[in-house]
Amino acid sequence: MTEPRIVEWGGGYASGYAGWVLARAGFSVTRFVTPEMRAESWLDEAKALEPGSDLLDVLRGADLLITDLPDLLESRVSRLLPRSRDLARLSIVTIGWPAAESDANDAIAALTGVAAAIGEPDGSGQSPPGRQLEALVGLHAAAAGLAAVVASERDGLGELVDVDPLQCIAGIIGVNVIQYANYGLRWFRDGRSAYRSGGPYPFRMLRAKDGWITTLARSKAEWAAFLDMLGSPEWANDQRFADQLEIALSHAEEVSRLIEGELSRFGVEELVALANEYRVPLAPVRTVEDAVADERLFVRDNGRVDPISPIAAVGDPAALPALVPSGDLGPHGPLSGLRVLDFGWVWAAPIASAWLADLGADVVKVESLDRLDIARRRGVEFPASGETIELPGYERAMVFNAANRNKRSVLLDLKDPVDRESFFELVAGAHVLVESFAAGVLERLDITPDQLHAVNPHLVVVSMGGAGGDGEFVSRSYAPILSAFAGIEGAVRDREGDPLGMPNWGGADASGGSWALFGVLVAVVRGEGGQHLKVSQLRGIVNTCAALYTEAARSHLIEETGYEAEEITAQHFAGTAPGVSGDLFRAVTVHSWHPGYGERTSFSSPWRFARTPVGVRVGAPLLGDTPIDQILREWSEKVEVK
Repeated sequence: MTEPRIVEWGGGYASGYAGWVLARAGFSVTRFVTPEMRAESWLDEAKALEPGSDLLDVLRGADLLITDLPDLLESRVSRLLPRSRDLARLSIVTIGWPAAESDANDAIAALTGVAAAIGEPDGSGQSPPGRQLEALVGLHAAAAGLAAVVASERDGLGELVDVDPLQCIAGIIGVNVIQYANYGLRWFRDGRSAYRSGGPYPFRMLRAKDGWITTLARSKAEWAAFLDMLGSPEWANDQRFADQLEIALSHAEEVSRLIEGELSRFGVEELVALANEYRVPLAPVRTVEDAVADERLFVRDNGRVDPISPIAAVGDPAALPALVPSGDLGPHGPLSGLRVLDFGWVWAAPIASAWLADLGADVVKVESLDRLDIARRRGVEFPASGETIELPGYERAMVFNAANRNKRSVLLDLKDPVDRESFFELVAGAHVLVESFAAGVLERLDITPDQLHAVNPHLVVVSMGGAGGDGEFVSRSYAPILSAFAGIEGAVRDREGDPLGMPNWGGADASGGSWALFGVLVAVVRGEGGQHLKVSQLRGIVNTCAALYTEAARSHLIEETGYEAEEITAQHFAGTAPGVSGDLFRAVTVHSWHPGYGERTSFSSPWRFARTPVGVRVGAPLLGDTPIDQILREWSEKVEVK
């Protein structure tokens, strides 16, 4: 595939961010801004496109245009339609309102409900710092642009893509909110704690002797390790504290005071060392200055400080096999024929492969009864129009359904010789494998990237867990752990100036999945397989919040949003909430129905493609819903290498 030439023309941050990430990925990007925006644009150098200049001259020979000025574009390039021959291959990605507005981050936060989940309980809500929401929209616009380039390469015609910032972020936070709905909880700001711990206690900031830490325990094993780290205090034997869910509902403040009494004996650095020893999810609440000083996160060159890329490509590229249609999953998108093996857990990795599936990829989730995806077990209550559904809890977990649409599931035990042989047959026919295991798991399963490439030299292996590099920073890549380490949680403060954080908002998960999606699309556009893409979710959230680390952006840190933020509730997903937010979530919520298992909730894609339909085609798979032999037959077709 010929390297695409890209033009970015924007009035706001999201469009500029899209151009920035594409340029940093090595693509040829010509960036323009409106004259009034030039003074604000810090995302590398951009030229001002003066009112009298001819945009058509700029676009001739280009493969992709990304803009947040669709109305101005229409008036300036009306001669695009009908397209001349030299513009036939041009794909156009437009980012809609309010992307071009100066307060777009606040507007998106309020209108999607994010701001309702951040801040003090009696405050009006805050938007995430670092222009995080705008950056996520821009990253998805960049990914959509690369997918459009793939589509145009197939038939020589450009694609028209619309990215709606509100639908983009609403679809992302839907996965977040629905985890709370699993436990019958509100998704609402509760100070330093996720609302009622978002399920099992703890999920909050706590004060130590000389600073603050963030910690959470999503399992009994993690809670037990946390108590062991504290020296197994006597109060932990109180029967009132035997159940983490009960603590969260009835005793959270009492237990937090007891824990802070224990933590007062330790400095933050000492606690971080103990947490690594006991494998406790815990991170220091660092400042922005702490993060910028970390040479593992930022690079300095001639006085300039830039975040290190979240994607490290290891290995020599080998040609990626050509994409061919595989399976019958409904309308094919631009990535039809791309075969993806999904070893992802919980949210960040599964949503990355779900977005690939939205774009037409054939995604097969590899699962084991011995090691179920935690998301399959997170909460068991499931709305099914009042009916009682007699199914195991893992078939009713809404967060799993939301992050695993458009996929098929196979059950394999990699310790079984027959299943292991079948697995490597799948690997031989795949283009991409996405995994998010903790450090050492691939080695114990004996399926390291080197072994995978020995079976399929053209495979793109995407690691988002310990092998992705976050293991050197934190013991577990939970979203608030990463954003606390990055200085982002500490940038959100209470009225007294102490760290408040935003534990309800799992921005690092959404960011990590978005960067993994982007990395795969870069490889597909370039036709480069045979690599191990190590995706650091920590560096991902640093890059997504890049504006936070510039002096010019500091004024946005702790101001409350000027918009009135509406809480997002289960009613929004049921389609019964009134008003603007209700309309928004009715637009992004996708319900599929099957009489055997009830309603399964998912969320629509952040993009609309004019020629190649993308989006939710089928709901999330039941456990092991597809026989392995069926997929092996479909994937056994030999393909020519590009």
